[in-house]
Amino acid sequence: MDRRALTDTPVSSPPPAPPLSPVALHVLVALGDGPRHGYAIMHQVVARGVRDVALAPGTLYRVLNHLRTDGLITEIDARPALENDDTRRRYYRLTERGRQAAFAEKRRLVALLAAMDATALFRGPGAADTPRSSPWGHAPYTEETPCAD
Repeated sequence: MDRRALTDTPVSSPPPAPPLSPVALHVLVALGDGPRHGYAIMHQVVARGVRDVALAPGTLYRVLNHLRTDGLITEIDARPALENDDTRRRYYRLTERGRQAAFAEKRRLVALLAAMDATALFRGPGAADTPRSSPWGHAPYTEETPCAD
């Protein structure tokens, strides 16, 4: 086989990254504001009002380890100058690859919302009763919420 044929072949772009788990995405978003330790990440997620993600310590540290292994976050040696800082805490920051993964996930979710907006499921009877504009600035979407009565 001619070696030139192998080198002249255009290289395709890498396949898109698989979707992030909800916990992984929330960790990346929390680290988007700057370096944090695990406990601070947990508090940041709760402070943002996230109620649908179970962020127990075991889950968090398992996800942190996966994100670190995948190069989306990195552990840093720098420590903030805080009076009550515990030297046993590990601090993490978002890497450029992690930032790209978070933006890719946002694009994927916005595209999913747009696809949902375009389906009869969300335009059908009853759906038009509760129009809301999208918080991401794209076409309005409707949502049916079960009544708690």
